[in-house]
Amino acid sequence: MCFAFLGLLIELFFTGLGPAITRQDWELEGDCSLWMIPVYGLLGIFVAPVSGALKKRHVPLVLRAALYMVLIFAVEYLFGALFDFLGLEIWNYSKRPLNLHGYITLTYAPFWYFLGLCLEYLYRKLDACAAAWAGGYDADALMRCGLDS
Repeated sequence: MCFAFLGLLIELFFTGLGPAITRQDWELEGDCSLWMIPVYGLLGIFVAPVSGALKKRHVPLVLRAALYMVLIFAVEYLFGALFDFLGLEIWNYSKRPLNLHGYITLTYAPFWYFLGLCLEYLYRKLDACAAAWAGGYDADALMRCGLDS
């Protein structure tokens, strides 16, 4: 759920900030769809096992980020196609350059690359907190969990 809510917040932030930058619209009104909750939630579920497996194999950070980016593009494409099949148009990149069927646009590659790194970091912190909680740590220890790694 944490990843789902984080995704909605990021979407609201960027959809509100975009018009401010491009049109000097300072109302900062963002928008998102509740249909995105499972999309963002699945990204969190996929990042966890992939992150662990890649780190165990000592895959360099730069390559891990590239793999996360590809995973994000794959999830975005699959859900774009699914929503299209269901008659929903949650997003449409067909007017953007470097798009594939309007479901993804490669212009977002740098953002997805960076987001993958952030998701890995967030997962590591959440995992440390969950381990601390399961181990019976007190509230002070839970507040500090994962801060030293």
